[in-house]
Amino acid sequence: MNTPMDNLRSGLAELAGDVDAVDLRDRALRTSRRIGLRRTAMTSALSLVLLGGVGFTAVTMTGGGAPAEPATTPTVSPSGQVSPTDPAAAPVAGAYYLLRMAGDTKIELHVLHESYRCGMPDPGTCAPDVRPERLRTINVQKGDRCPWNSVAVSPDGAQVAWVAGTGQSDGSGDLMVADTRAGEAHKMATGVLCGGSRALVWARDSRRLFVGKLGNGATVGTVDAADGAFAPMDPRAWKEAETLASGPFRGSVRDGLLTVTQADGTAPRSVAYRDEHDMDVVVLGVSADGRFAAVSTGAGDPSRRVYVAAVVDMTTGKPVEFAVGKVNQAWFQADGSMVVRVEGGTGTFYRLNADRRLIAEIPVGSALMNAMPFQAVFG
Repeated sequence: MNTPMDNLRSGLAELAGDVDAVDLRDRALRTSRRIGLRRTAMTSALSLVLLGGVGFTAVTMTGGGAPAEPATTPTVSPSGQVSPTDPAAAPVAGAYYLLRMAGDTKIELHVLHESYRCGMPDPGTCAPDVRPERLRTINVQKGDRCPWNSVAVSPDGAQVAWVAGTGQSDGSGDLMVADTRAGEAHKMATGVLCGGSRALVWARDSRRLFVGKLGNGATVGTVDAADGAFAPMDPRAWKEAETLASGPFRGSVRDGLLTVTQADGTAPRSVAYRDEHDMDVVVLGVSADGRFAAVSTGAGDPSRRVYVAAVVDMTTGKPVEFAVGKVNQAWFQADGSMVVRVEGGTGTFYRLNADRRLIAEIPVGSALMNAMPFQAVFG
């Protein structure tokens, strides 16, 4: 069962940088009152960057209200689609990473490789070639939630990183980096925060990781995956770069509004959104054109979220309906297409084109039915 201190730490780790400095103090106080905690020396030090530095964003459902009218909005094409620059040079391929607990002290890392002999499938043209692969096993201390909450695979698929808790109960630990298949894991940094849905984010070049750190003070920056060198960054610049590692837009939910902005926090578009149980939610992804936002399921303890409550159309403010069923996971691609999973299904991944028509089904074998998909890499 989560302790109140755990809730505060994970809540602080979830703070991200699309907020304005003027409302940070009030929002922090609301969060503190809501979970019934007092600040400690540790959280005061952590707040130097998490609150004062605006390095993270608060994503809470603490009120209602009509949608704010933005001064500017993300550019959305009439069809809501983004055309690929060179379709002939971009055959469809995917890698779906899954985690599975093996007892109390081991986490298994698996991947499903997806490819097509036809290159660029249209609906019904060809079936995918799907190849499951068991990757490395991550050893963890019993009761340590940091590794499960932070595992992240590099875009090139060669390395995996996670935070190993040190037993200090401060929501941080040692940053470990290893080959995805075998070999020794190497400690690259200490005091790395492990809370939130994006505790570790790989840069596109697979050479650096965006992290938050807790030491004498709290700060954000990048860690070199080869030598562990830490490069601190200005919190706002860090948040923009961390967002661009996965796409051009970011989103947040607070005070009854779902807001999507460009990576630098500009051009906001807001629509009304409230979790059905009035719980904390986060934006798990935004489409490449800024039109669609995938909002997580609600939880009282905002640790890692991977499941989607709704994919919201930011031009209408309404949830998107999918012919394949009620979507509970979604990954957006640069060409406007997406991959989803649905509630109550067999774990199958559904590849949809930009019009949300079904292109292909990627089955999941029985051995991985209970594994948790946490990351997808395309291209």
